[in-house]
Amino acid sequence: MKLSISRETLFKALRHMSAVVEKRSSIAILGNVRLHAANNRLETTATDNDLSVQGIAEAFVDQPGTTTVGALKLFEIVSKIPEGVMVSLELTDGGSRLSVVAGKAKFSLATLGAEAFPDMTKVEGGVSFQMTATELKKSLERVQFAASTDETRAYLNGVYFHVIEDDGQKLLRTVATDGHRLAKADMACPSGAESMPAVILPRKCVTELKKLADDAKDITLTVSDKKIQAEASDITLTSKVIDATYPDYDRVIPKGNPTQLTVARRSLLQAVDRVSILSHEKTRSVRFNAIENALALSANNPDQENANEEVKAEYAGSPIEIGFNAKYLSDIGTQITGDDIHFYLKDASSPVLVKDPADSTTTFVVMPMRV
Repeated sequence: MKLSISRETLFKALRHMSAVVEKRSSIAILGNVRLHAANNRLETTATDNDLSVQGIAEAFVDQPGTTTVGALKLFEIVSKIPEGVMVSLELTDGGSRLSVVAGKAKFSLATLGAEAFPDMTKVEGGVSFQMTATELKKSLERVQFAASTDETRAYLNGVYFHVIEDDGQKLLRTVATDGHRLAKADMACPSGAESMPAVILPRKCVTELKKLADDAKDITLTVSDKKIQAEASDITLTSKVIDATYPDYDRVIPKGNPTQLTVARRSLLQAVDRVSILSHEKTRSVRFNAIENALALSANNPDQENANEEVKAEYAGSPIEIGFNAKYLSDIGTQITGDDIHFYLKDASSPVLVKDPADSTTTFVVMPMRV
């Protein structure tokens, strides 16, 4: 294998690969990127056996060939080569080394044969459709923060990606929850997605899909009950989905919370940030005391330290005292796009519905804490 390629083109091709490879794997080849050169193209592939990213880049190929080489080492080398420089890649020493030459800089990297490199790019029996990259990123970004990191509950370790019908209209919905908070986002169902199977996308897959969306205008998705594949420009991402049944999330979304509390988003988040400095390190609990047209926030800790702050609010219900985890509030507030946040309350122990007045497609739920 022998080829030359611009530094910028190679950097772009490898950028997605570096986040996929296993940094500490007992299977050495999973730390490598597969390089396949032919027909004036360089195909790069990286995988961790659950997720795979494949890229295609233009190159000047003198001798076709295939090999694998340490992905992170190659990416770091390329990232430190000045822009505008041509990079030469060539197999040497009978294919056991990859020579990387850029200007007067020369590197020799160990290789592994590509025969054992996993191929998981095929998706059988999937439903294919296209959507804008902006829509895909928004639907994932609005909810990802609420996904669980508890590995003992695999079914909550991702984003539930599915189609629902609401008042006769098909919607593409994303949901994530960790049992303490829930986030839901809806969008019009893309043409062709109506029969898509419901799947749970792993957190790593969601993160890489958002990165893919950053560099694309439109994305073609193919979804089966075992895998999801996303194609955008010259990058193809393929991921296994979580093999589990997502819980009935709809039953935890409050339907009868009668009392509305409206607070300016920025003022609230800043107050929560300040008051939580003196909250308990483990619970990070902040107390809300809602009274007519005001919200008092307070926190304390085992050292008998305390913090108090009051912000303006619109509230006409009976006084209520309720506690929240400060981080959960901040995470939800970050996804609110409007100037205000609407809280819908029932009592101090029931789930609280949170809405964005500027975006009716999103819904958030947060469980209160004992205070």
